[in-house]
Parts: sequence; structure tokens; C-alpha cells
Amino acid sequence: MIRLDDLFVHGWKIYQDTDGFCFGTDAILLGSFAGEKMFSTAVDLCCGTGILPLLLASYPCAKEVHGVDVSSSAAELAQRSVALNGIETVYIHCEDLRKTTLPAGRFDLVTANPPYFLPGTGKTSAPAVESARREEDCTFQDVASCAARLLRYGGRFCFVHKPERLAELLSVCTSLRLEPKVLQLIHPRADRSPELILVECKKGASVGLQVRPPFVLYDENGNETPQYRASHRY
Repeated sequence: MIRLDDLFVHGWKIYQDTDGFCFGTDAILLGSFAGEKMFSTAVDLCCGTGILPLLLASYPCAKEVHGVDVSSSAAELAQRSVALNGIETVYIHCEDLRKTTLPAGRFDLVTANPPYFLPGTGKTSAPAVESARREEDCTFQDVASCAARLLRYGGRFCFVHKPERLAELLSVCTSLRLEPKVLQLIHPRADRSPELILVECKKGASVGLQVRPPFVLYDENGNETPQYRASHRY
């Protein structure tokens, strides 16, 4: 079923398919994380129904934002959302990111909320969302390689992922000269282990990683922390 949700930014709305993969906390956190620093041109890989392109376009500095997804149904919904909101700076491309037609070395920022799990691992999900959850058609190596090609020298690659794959993810990035510069661990509560990581890499940068203090989503009463509330106020 197609649902129209409020983004709580500029009065914009987004179409989502409740039978498919709907955005969650990870996308909201990534949008806030990536938007901490100025950018003019950006690309979101594995954009789904367009949540990240819309959030990135909400920043005043954004002049041109692209979204790439191989799913024709997801890309169509993203395009519908862009048209509904009358956003002239967002462009959605239905194509395989491994063969993207976007120009190399042109962008300030590349973001990605890629599939988290290796084939055969992770929780079983509905067939409609399988490709968004598991690396069946697109690996992190594919995503990072595309980011490295699209970014200008000094451009940033920001992504969200699972902490259990951290060592592998950073190794892939450094092999592509995407130097990890910022690491943020996301904890559901202060007394629990992190469930997500946010990483910022910089193309061609020198070695030096900043590990930030833990980011906690909910307090002991189950209420959103001030830090979390601030992250989804665009």
C-alpha cells in the first residue's frame, strides 16, 4: 500500500510503500550527520524512496542532490515525492550504481544507507525488502567504489551501517583512499551496546580518526534524548 508521510521539514511529504522498505531512524541520523558540514552537490546511493535526497535538499547549502537506486518501483516513488513537493534541486536516477551515468569527481558529498547484511545472514525479511537488507545485488565494496569515483578530491563519504562489520568497512574505505575521519556509535540506551554506526570518510585525506562520545537514542524511561530529538529537527 502506498502511504504519504510527513517529513516535518518545509511541509514536505514522502511517498512510501508499506509492503516495501520504509525509512527509519538510521536514515534520519545519517541525514543529520551528513548535513553537519557544508556541501553544494550531493549523491545518495541506494536511495530507496528518496528520504536522504529530500533531507539533504532541505539544507540551504544544497544546490544539487541526486538519488540513485536500482529498483524502478522505489525510484518512481522518489520521483513522485520530488514532484509533489516541487523540489527543483533533486534528481532521481533508476540505475545500477555500479554503472551509474553520473560524472566522476564532481560531488562534495556522497551518502549511503546500504544493505547491512551479507547473503544468508541477518533477520529474515519479506521478499520485497530483501535487496535493501542483504548484499544480494550490491555489496559495500560496490557502494564505496562508486562513492570514491563520484567524489571530488576532499569530498566526503558518509554512511550508516552495523557495528559488527566496522573493521571490514573501514578496510574497504581506506583501500579506496576514502580515509575514515569521524566515527559515531549509536546506542539505543546508555547501558546497551551500539546498534548502528555513522562514519564519515574523506577522499584523499591524511590518517586521523575522531571517535565521538556515544550517541544515545532513549533515556531510562524510554523517552527520546535531547540529542536524538535535535537530530531529526530539520
